[in-house]
Amino acid sequence: MTEALLELRGLTVDFATDDGVVHAVDGLDLALGRGRTLGLVGESGCGKSVTSLAIMGLLPPENSMVGGQVMFEGRDLLSLDAHLIRDLRGARLAMIFQEPMTSLNPAYTIGDQIIEAIQRHQGLDNAAARARAIEVLKLVRISVPEKRVDDYPHKLSGGMRQRAMIAMALACGPQLLIADEPTTALDVTIQAQILDLMRALRRDTGTAIILITHDLGVVAEMADDVAVMYAGQIVERAAVRDLFARPEHPYTVGLLGSIPRLDERRERLPSIEGRVPDMTRPPAGCRFAARCPFVEPECRAAPPQLIEVAPGHLSRCRRAPLSQVAA
Repeated sequence: MTEALLELRGLTVDFATDDGVVHAVDGLDLALGRGRTLGLVGESGCGKSVTSLAIMGLLPPENSMVGGQVMFEGRDLLSLDAHLIRDLRGARLAMIFQEPMTSLNPAYTIGDQIIEAIQRHQGLDNAAARARAIEVLKLVRISVPEKRVDDYPHKLSGGMRQRAMIAMALACGPQLLIADEPTTALDVTIQAQILDLMRALRRDTGTAIILITHDLGVVAEMADDVAVMYAGQIVERAAVRDLFARPEHPYTVGLLGSIPRLDERRERLPSIEGRVPDMTRPPAGCRFAARCPFVEPECRAAPPQLIEVAPGHLSRCRRAPLSQVAA
């Protein structure tokens, strides 16, 4: 990998709740190079979105505790004060949220919301900021951007609202774009258009992307590298081709096995039995042990480490390389 644009070093996120402290993210180490796409996958509750909010500095300060380092362009974002973070957020790093209808303000036009970010970070006057807003709406392939810039969110379809969110995120030319489930609730045709758009944007602007999704098909199509999260930890990390060709953690095997395939006819898709452990009281050993088909007594005794099982391929399983065990 080239020099990292973003590097997470031992990132932890805890939440104080009435039921105890929730250990949502536990010792995350990740790196993302300039112009590359990292797929962050795992089922709901594994810590993916919390990780993205920690990077952006958007976690609620009243009950969240963040530790470790978030190194972005050589600076630790966690050590910066709120004013400096606001200067970076939207300008150098930006985020597309899961549901554009709840992320866009219904009381303001699409153009007003894009223009606000442009003027905040680039200091342009009204006419220049409006011209830039129309330019980015055109960039994300919204038809007749000169008219759409004055539309309110409710007048746009789901796919158009998602494009408007992407335009807002790209308005100031960020180096890092975090896309949290950018194709959720979109039909297949619109989903393909959004993914094509993100590919084109990365190619044309060199923006690095963290793609958070449940959809491994999207990851296979979009990502250069993949990190699989489970119960607040990375359990496997590899180049996308290596992970799909030879998954080395039982959780990844289960995720891949649950994907429908056109070349196979199965009456019932396999599933991963059980659920994510209670993160107020995480297991002492492997956090996947209660659901793992390869579990052994020592798996429950002590937590496994993330080890390199092949060049550039890391797995948090004491039986790795799993491909040899499964064979």
